[in-house]
Amino acid sequence: MNNFLLTFFAVLSILCFFGGCYADGVCIWLSFLTLLIWPILAGNLLLLPIQLFTKKKWKSIVPLLAILLHAEYLSAVYQPPYWNRPAAVPQEGTPLTVVTYNASHFYWNKKYTMNEAAAYIKKQQPDIICFQEAPDNGYYHPDSIRQAFAYAPYRSISRRTDHSPVAIYSRYPIHQVKTAYYKNSWNMSMIADIRINDRYLRVINNHFETTSVNAYRGIITAPGKTLKVRVKAAKDLILKMKDNYRKRADQADSIHAEIERSPYPVLVCGDFNDTPASYTYRQIRKGLTDGFRDCGSGYQYTFRQLYKLWRIDYVFYSKPLKGHEYYSPEKSYSDHNMVVWKGIMNESKK
Repeated sequence: MNNFLLTFFAVLSILCFFGGCYADGVCIWLSFLTLLIWPILAGNLLLLPIQLFTKKKWKSIVPLLAILLHAEYLSAVYQPPYWNRPAAVPQEGTPLTVVTYNASHFYWNKKYTMNEAAAYIKKQQPDIICFQEAPDNGYYHPDSIRQAFAYAPYRSISRRTDHSPVAIYSRYPIHQVKTAYYKNSWNMSMIADIRINDRYLRVINNHFETTSVNAYRGIITAPGKTLKVRVKAAKDLILKMKDNYRKRADQADSIHAEIERSPYPVLVCGDFNDTPASYTYRQIRKGLTDGFRDCGSGYQYTFRQLYKLWRIDYVFYSKPLKGHEYYSPEKSYSDHNMVVWKGIMNESKK
């Protein structure tokens, strides 16, 4: 039995790893395992000490290797306190503070939260704010939105009503803006060139395809539903999630291409709707620095539901940027935590 469990959890760990490396063919089904990474890691962690108390102690290397296979994931959700200490001597460059936030339109739990959230964000002294599910006319008057974020006078807000709105607010002038409206999707990205002193920074604000879990969870868990209804909803959810994994992979591929084409340093942020074990995360992070791994501390999650297990909101950037601080405060303005990154933009080229 013990040998079976060792093999079972080791194989799950390997399949989970490959589910985050590829998004073609059968691997799209393996993507589901990236959502089970915590129980997979927990199973291997439990087997490790158990095996040490058996006659074949050497087999403990199996769960150990299965855990180490996901070392990159673990470092993307946990950094030991004081591991990433700021430099004793401040580096030269332009100080920069970025906030990214899936705001749920600042209408969460049947409460209007924009003014309270705007006041809190202002205290962070942001230079750039990137919103997904931004506040819009359906929830607030445009003048109220403008007044709430008057401390960031430059702004670009998506206009199409057939996509969930995103917005970029800035203390610095926003120049060329490009919007990527994804086909057969409610989601989109916004790409803006922001002039910071005498240099440009390309900011890419993303809201990738949703998981659709919330859309079906109510049907599956609602009291009074028949077993047939629940089973059908679960089946529909699995098929929808598979389609959405494929959409997120395509969206990540398109944004990776935008990053590669950029003539300027890039800062990529937003709600990716995927974990650090996923293809989406790995594709976007290619050649970039994960802000949390650069200067974060402790355990990092950004989705406030589902037991606070998931980090799905990010700030990545290219070499001219260097982080000093990265945190994600627990606030009840949305079902997500905002992410705050503080650092510098130095004078070197891309």
